[in-house]
This record gives sequence, C-alpha cells and structure tokens, in this order.
Amino acid sequence: MLERRSVLKAMALTVGGLLLPASLVHAAMKPRITDVRFSTTPNRTRIIFALNQEIRHTLTALKNPERVVLDLLDTEFSADLNLLGFSDPIVRKVRTDELKNGTTRAIFELNDDARSRAFILKDKEGGRPRLVVEFMSDEENDDASNKTEEIEPINKAKPISARKGNKREIVIVIDPGHGGIDPGAIGAGGVKEKDVALAVAKRVAREINATPGYKAILTRNDDRFLGLSKRCAVARNHQADLFMSLHADAFHIPSARGASVYCLSERGRPNAVPANRRSLMLGNTLLSAIASTPSLSLHFKSIKQARFAVLKTQEIPSVLVEMAFLSNRQEENLLRKGSHQASLAKALTTGAKNFAAQTGLA
Repeated sequence: MLERRSVLKAMALTVGGLLLPASLVHAAMKPRITDVRFSTTPNRTRIIFALNQEIRHTLTALKNPERVVLDLLDTEFSADLNLLGFSDPIVRKVRTDELKNGTTRAIFELNDDARSRAFILKDKEGGRPRLVVEFMSDEENDDASNKTEEIEPINKAKPISARKGNKREIVIVIDPGHGGIDPGAIGAGGVKEKDVALAVAKRVAREINATPGYKAILTRNDDRFLGLSKRCAVARNHQADLFMSLHADAFHIPSARGASVYCLSERGRPNAVPANRRSLMLGNTLLSAIASTPSLSLHFKSIKQARFAVLKTQEIPSVLVEMAFLSNRQEENLLRKGSHQASLAKALTTGAKNFAAQTGLA
C-alpha cells in the first residue's frame, strides 16, 4: 500500500510540473528481479536476471570449497527463486537467501575452479536492463591452465584406419546442442539456441542422407535434454567416422558475429591422439567451406581449441561449431530464416564431404 501511494504521489508531482526527486523515484520503484533464465555449454554457464531497473551487486569468489557469492543489494526478488534450482558441468548447486538488510544472496557451489564475472547488460532500444552472471571453466579458451584430467576410455569400435577401404556407408553423427530444459543462449528476439541447432542439424542430416555412400545420425531429433556423455555415446555406438556438435554463440558485446570451429585442446597432453589430428583437418575443411559461402562469415578464421566434453571421443574426429551469435540482432534474425539455415547446412555438409575425400574415407 505504501509503495502504491508513493507512485501516485510521484505522478501528481510530475503532472504539476515539479521536478521528481531521486529519493522519491527510488522509493516508488525499488529494484526488482522479475525473471531468471540460464544457458549452459560444456565450459560456460550464464545466468540472466531480468530487472525493472539497474541494481547494485557484488560478486565474491570463495575457496575450499569452490563457490561464488552474488549479493543483490536492496533488491526484491519477485521471480520464483526455484528458477535457480539447476545444475550443470560447472555449477553443482545454487542456494538463495534474503538477508535482513534487504539484500538477496545467491551462493553458487561449483564443481571445480572457474572464472566468474557479473555485468549489467543495457538495452540500447530502451528496454529493461539485465544482470548477467557468467562462469567459465579453465577449458573455455586456449589460455587455460595446463591441469590434467581423466580421459574417457576408447570404446570397442574398430579404429577408422582399420575400416579404410570398407564399402560401408560413411557415418556422420550430428549433435544439436542443448535441448529440453536447457535452452542454451537466447537472443534478444527470443530465438533459442536449442531450436536453431536442431533445425540446422536436421537440414545437414537430410543433405548427407541424400548423398550415396553417406549416412547421418542425429544425437537428438526433437526438443529433449541429452547429457554430454550420451551425445558422445551415440557417436561411439554408431562407429561414427566424424562428429559435429552444432551451437550458437552469445557475448555481452552485441557486435560480435560470425561462425567459429573448435577442436579438442591438446594442451597438457604431450602425445596427441591421432583422431585429434584428424579433428584439426575436419575443422579446417569446415572453416574453408564456411568462408567460401557468400552469405556466411567467420568470427575466428582459424581453429580454436578447448576441452569441451563433447569433443572427447578420442577415436572419432570431432568438432564443435558455433554457427553465429544470437547476441547479435542481425545474426539472430538470420538464424530464424530457412534460407540462412540452408546455407549453413550446405557449408557443413560440403566441409564434411571434403574431409572424407581428403582422408580416404570416400
């Protein structure tokens, strides 16, 4: 009731031609979080808080155990706190509390050490701001530390080299990223990463299956959540000749644009597995195909390397493709269009076939 009277008083003062004091604006419109969304990739987690106005916040990293504390100062939480009840490869658990001084606190318990940051994302078109909190594991870029980790065991499928000359179909597994409860990145216009990844993956599969001697397998063909290990298992179980995981990128700088191709990082591993050398070949053929397509552009013109979980099928050449940036409004609109999806699918199919020819599979 008091807040309603404050709003009415503010309106009356404004109509009367008087200046509106900042203290009255603050009383009438207390900072509030109205919604929470999250997106996750193997090595990055992003939580997005929708706000009614900019808020003050602090982010503190703590050790033993690894956790990060987010304090939202003098802020109400009208969104359902249960929306933070998720876990992923980086964030193990989230706890929330409302402190006596009006601060809302979120504690993110981490599975391992991760870099974290928080920033306000303003809407240039006058919309409401958002608070973005990101967690990035050491594997997110090439400058990561050289810590070791356990390698997934190679399955019993025959090595690709042993199948050379076999007349069986060349098997290409296509992995549409995210799905189900995990939407991935979400553009300002509402386009979800999980949807465009699936749409393009289906187009790639149709093109591959229309080519004699090739067979395409999708890790998921509808909107469902699929764990990272299960995606790898699909490739192994079908004895794939190559594996492509499709994603759409996002960044807090809206001008970022273009496609990128990632292969498994060899950092910290003196003896690179042969399949990873073939992964680099696959990545380069895909980059060339994308660069040769007039309607497409590259963000990174060379292969990037990271320790993404879906790339750890050591015996299978594997790449992760970031097709475009959903945080770029122009590219978000392009990803909506069937014609642009078809161009992406054509480039990815061409790159995969060129790799097959170069390595003697075809």
